[in-house]
Amino acid sequence: MSSKSPLFCHPIRLLRKSAPRRAYQQIVRLSLIALLALITTLSVPALSAQPIEGTAQGISQSSNANLLLQQGIELYETGQFSQAIEVWQQAVSAFVTQGDSLNQALLLRYLSLAYQHLGQWQEAEGAIANSLNLLNNQVQTANTQAYLDVFAKVLNTQGRLQWAQGQWSEALLTWNKAAATYEKAGNKTGVIGSLINHAQALQSLGLTSQAEAELQKIELILNQQSNSELKATGLQNLGKALRQVGKLRQSQAVLLKSRTVAKDFQLSKALGSALLELGNTERALGNRASAIGQEEDEKKHTQAAIAFYQQAADSPPLKLHAQLNLLSLLVETGQWSEAAKLQSTIQGLMVSLPVSQTTIYARLNFARSLTCLQPNLDTSAFSCMSRARQEKRREQLPQQTLVPVSSPEIAQILADTVQQARTLKDRRAESYALGQLGGLYELTEQWSAAQELTQKALLLAEESQAPDIRYRWEWQLGRLWEKQGNRKRAILAYKEAVKTLKSVKSDLLTIDSEVQFSFRDNVEPIHRKLVDLLLRTEESSEPSQSDLQEAIEVIDSLQLAELENFLSCNLSERVQLNQEGDKVDQKAAFIYPIILENRLEVIAKLPGQPLKHHVNSVKRSEVEKTAIDLRSYLLRRNRPEEVIKNATQVYEWLIKPLEPDLENTKEVKTLVFVLDGVLRNIPMSVLYDGKRKEYLMQKPYALALVPGLQLFDLRPLQRERLEVLIAGVSEQRQVEQRTFSALPSVPEELQEVGNIVPSESLLNPKFTEANLQQKINSGAFSAVHIATHGKFSSDPEETYILAYDQLLKSSDLNNLLRINNQSPSRSVELLVLSACETAQGDNRATLGLAGIAVRAGARSVLSTLWQVSDRSTAELMGQFYKELTKPEVTKAEALHQAQLELFKQYKAPYYWAPYVLVGNWL
Repeated sequence: MSSKSPLFCHPIRLLRKSAPRRAYQQIVRLSLIALLALITTLSVPALSAQPIEGTAQGISQSSNANLLLQQGIELYETGQFSQAIEVWQQAVSAFVTQGDSLNQALLLRYLSLAYQHLGQWQEAEGAIANSLNLLNNQVQTANTQAYLDVFAKVLNTQGRLQWAQGQWSEALLTWNKAAATYEKAGNKTGVIGSLINHAQALQSLGLTSQAEAELQKIELILNQQSNSELKATGLQNLGKALRQVGKLRQSQAVLLKSRTVAKDFQLSKALGSALLELGNTERALGNRASAIGQEEDEKKHTQAAIAFYQQAADSPPLKLHAQLNLLSLLVETGQWSEAAKLQSTIQGLMVSLPVSQTTIYARLNFARSLTCLQPNLDTSAFSCMSRARQEKRREQLPQQTLVPVSSPEIAQILADTVQQARTLKDRRAESYALGQLGGLYELTEQWSAAQELTQKALLLAEESQAPDIRYRWEWQLGRLWEKQGNRKRAILAYKEAVKTLKSVKSDLLTIDSEVQFSFRDNVEPIHRKLVDLLLRTEESSEPSQSDLQEAIEVIDSLQLAELENFLSCNLSERVQLNQEGDKVDQKAAFIYPIILENRLEVIAKLPGQPLKHHVNSVKRSEVEKTAIDLRSYLLRRNRPEEVIKNATQVYEWLIKPLEPDLENTKEVKTLVFVLDGVLRNIPMSVLYDGKRKEYLMQKPYALALVPGLQLFDLRPLQRERLEVLIAGVSEQRQVEQRTFSALPSVPEELQEVGNIVPSESLLNPKFTEANLQQKINSGAFSAVHIATHGKFSSDPEETYILAYDQLLKSSDLNNLLRINNQSPSRSVELLVLSACETAQGDNRATLGLAGIAVRAGARSVLSTLWQVSDRSTAELMGQFYKELTKPEVTKAEALHQAQLELFKQYKAPYYWAPYVLVGNWL
């Protein structure tokens, strides 16, 4: 099971009438160490033993059973789960002999936890089922505190198991029941843990508002907690949960509170743990800043992460853990010499480690960092460094003098780790070790050995029912087949990897700095390589229709996965299955540009014709530079010749080869683009036909964007009920320490819209979240038009729309608009966001536009790629609504006609080009 699942299950304590002081201290020690035991570097996840819930209530037990319990605790604490299972099975037998059903049920729950750590799901299910059966047969004690405490623990473990097996709704209900049962038992720690589980589950299921409410409730409970140790530990787990659902700045604030409590009450272990988690959150903030090109923020957060890791390393129990995290961060950010200095220190700490699951993952992470430091090897498949960082540091590769550990020495570390995993009978860990060793052999071009090891790792992952591991080895196997020239087998392996990724996508949604799962560096390359292989042919041959169709499906799947990753929620329930655009609209052509490393592929789907395909032999870096330059010149307004030069180049890549087919297919009225990467940052309307001296917008085609045809309801607009709620801010405002300039044209824009269609207006002080919610909740409006400052970014906390006195984040808009989406007949047909902009240079920023629409249930979003503070916006919007009231005019055509009208007055693309329609174009 993935370490990204919502986990706050609790470990070992046995009920008794009088717990010896020594045993209690040992259990508390277990809780603190187990909480910190997770090795959290890069892509090798680990499961930690679960934190303790509190003191025990009393049920007597024999000294033999007590001894077996303590032995199992010690083994569990050190990650020796198979040995703990053997001891606890003996303890269960002892309780069976005594007829002690309650303690028997509790130990079965512990057994289930240990089985889950080892990926032995059938045994885990059997243990938890037997535990529940025993509890259900104890009706006479069902209302006692002891019974309720055990029952809550068993429910929590059952929820963990359900989540691991993809039974997400069932897990949600189980954790909810566990929290209520803990409350009855008076176990505050258990309540907090179950609520954290519940909140993370809600987030992953796309129920963001409920998740945020739950997390706020948890923070309130913790702030009122008088037990300082529980408060510090609870805040720490809350901070970790917030990080895992992408609330990085909230995570930072909560973890700083945890650090303060630990400092004030001199809780040294809790302080070390808070510092470690702060390092992880700062690291995640640095990764996010790097992804969206904020270099200063990246540097600041990286330095803070390094400082926190160094401070955490002063705590003896955390020294290795913190230094492993620090080493991987230094490798990831290209600080080669510092990494080389640290690796020798870590190597010394590794020598005396006992054999345990924690040790295995520590060795795997250490070996991985050492592998990334190897000179003269292409480690890109290891995701040692994000693509953005690789490009910045291309000239700063590690030198041989910095790498005292050779490839054979790393191979020996991994081979020893394989043996340790076998000793512990831990198939998941063995799969990781074998697969990583296979990856090392791949780097050194020992194909046969690499393939054999990878296949063994894959088999173990399948036996362990671990798709979160399996996709890695399917990907690795695909690379190996490709390198050996077997394209067909490589395609099959990549197809399996994509299929496996779909099965675990709920675990890949959140930003989890612990495993450093990077969407761009893990999920995206698998999809792109599969498309690359599908479209790769011999010199003059064309890909088959089936390969072209499959390439489109893979890109659609990638777009969906990317949007889910951006939103941190599962959209599967909102996908419009088997929805084919050409059947919905037989006057639309669909264009898929696909950016690959050494070429730009374009697939087109025209009405009644086989799929068209053409390829441009141009490197990804050139495509990206051209698109970035084009947007830059568009914003500068004073370089029309540069705009035309770059816009012509993109037109020749995307449209020119399709000209004969488009001209011969007279019925095409709309071009629908499924854009890729940096191409999302430029409006397709500005592409320039150098031969005819005209922009694409001047041609007889309406234009629309979709992030995938399965995400939007493509039924036509219901014009007879088009009533618009219009809202805006025209005054200069200072909100959340940001200053927003006045937008003097907003009143004119809202009045223009109101003169054309039935509407109601919320301007300036009237534009509040409460008023907007009340109006939308009335169900009277099928369109919402908002004219105010707004920004869309890959950073969810930098994606917002300005209301009069607050910033409405994407989740706020989602919550507001969903109120009107409880019934399909009352859905928001159109959301217009005027005066907004996308973050320049951020390839995923336009996902914010699609994301708001998809999550809110809106069928379309009309917005701007950059802010046009001019009355031209009011004119365009007025014309747009005039066109929209005409029979048979689609939303895309209405925008097209409005842009043509604006073009008569404003020739510079800056004024008419930024308007884009995302989603349903009909």
